[in-house]
Amino acid sequence: MMGVMKTLHGADLCHCLAARRHARLLTRLYDRHLSAVNLTVSQFSTLAVINEHPGILIAELAEIMVMERTTLVRALKPLQNEGYIASHTEGPRAAIKLSLSVQGRAKLKEADPHWEAAQREREDQVGDASAVLIRNLLLEQVIGE
Repeated sequence: MMGVMKTLHGADLCHCLAARRHARLLTRLYDRHLSAVNLTVSQFSTLAVINEHPGILIAELAEIMVMERTTLVRALKPLQNEGYIASHTEGPRAAIKLSLSVQGRAKLKEADPHWEAAQREREDQVGDASAVLIRNLLLEQVIGE
């Protein structure tokens, strides 16, 4: 897919539009692979982050996912309805903590080979080194390495 870059003009000069278009293409690729286990890449990512941080607060998850809290709460509902996420509080005014249920861990394990296939397809598209470079450049902006 690498080729001679055409001269950009107009809307193609917008960094935000380019990033959003790229994100939509990647989302389609991952969603296509994860559809075999009835998950979207957003749901898979949410489960993966909660799995890495058992007992995570919703506010912390929203920060990691770079999502508005209300948007995240709406996105969590289907995963909770499927029984993949357990929520609990400690004390009368405690914040809600999230963990994966047994079903959630099983779903994540079931989805992992499909996510890996999406990863391989992406690396095949742009090359392993470019895929890693692009990911790392994007993450520098988000996690401030």
